[in-house]
Amino acid sequence: MRKNMNKYAEVIVTYNRKKLLKENIEALLNQTFKDHDILIIDNNSNDGTKEMVAEIQDKRIKYYNTGKNLGGAGGFAFGLRKAIELGYLYAWIMDDDSIPEKEALQSLVDKGQTLDGEFSYLASLVYWTDGKLFDMNVPDFQYNSRLGLDLDRIRKNKLLLIDTCSFVGCFINLKYAETAGLPISEFFIYGDDQEYTARLRKLAPAYLDFDSVIVHKAPSNKGADVASADEARIDRFFYQARNGMYIARKNGKVGRRLRVIGGRIKRILREAPDHKAKRVWVTCKGTVSGLFFDPPIEYAHRKGE
Repeated sequence: MRKNMNKYAEVIVTYNRKKLLKENIEALLNQTFKDHDILIIDNNSNDGTKEMVAEIQDKRIKYYNTGKNLGGAGGFAFGLRKAIELGYLYAWIMDDDSIPEKEALQSLVDKGQTLDGEFSYLASLVYWTDGKLFDMNVPDFQYNSRLGLDLDRIRKNKLLLIDTCSFVGCFINLKYAETAGLPISEFFIYGDDQEYTARLRKLAPAYLDFDSVIVHKAPSNKGADVASADEARIDRFFYQARNGMYIARKNGKVGRRLRVIGGRIKRILREAPDHKAKRVWVTCKGTVSGLFFDPPIEYAHRKGE
């Protein structure tokens, strides 16, 4: 690691949302913990994002344009590769509409030190703009088998063992990311966070940090739903179906996944307001594709000093 370089970096993936991105950057610059850099990964925006970032005078901000829209998955893979190759030790990743509270990063740094660096990632606690938990960003954990095993850590440090989390406020220990590899770029969107954090979790414990809080300024607190999505967004649910089947296949849960898809198709036929045939077709096409989808896992390593 280069001398006088910060150990910590944020990786922010953005695409044509410069107003939200500016608010995100301002929140990061206002963190109580100051020794961190901000890597802006721009998926080739055409709304003046580059110019807006250039106007912010702070040497901690590093701007990278991917050259094309790689989707969230590709953007995070690009950004984590940069963070690893540049020699950072930890990367806090999030979307451009994520607004962390002032002490969110300080808490993650402190909790990481409490754990002596023996964690694969820490997850921030994510709320929506109405003050309620953001449903899609709640980490997964198997409390029946785990919750009683470390109550003392929960009480003392406000850390809960988890299995997976979203990419909104995922604080990654990059020494494990070097071993696990990068998020799968070919996922494009949907499921990349679930697949990647599960892969990291196999290497070291992961925790939810109750004291690190982010407000996620998404349009709504509802999950992505092929049955109710606007017509213009239906095609992207191909990725949701394909990536979900890929994950199920890797985990030996194809039968369970097919039952989920069957239920989804029934709900489309029952509840979708329009374009039912297209919604069913996209879901089925993605599911079948997921049975054969076999994307490579790419790796990144620190470059020579």
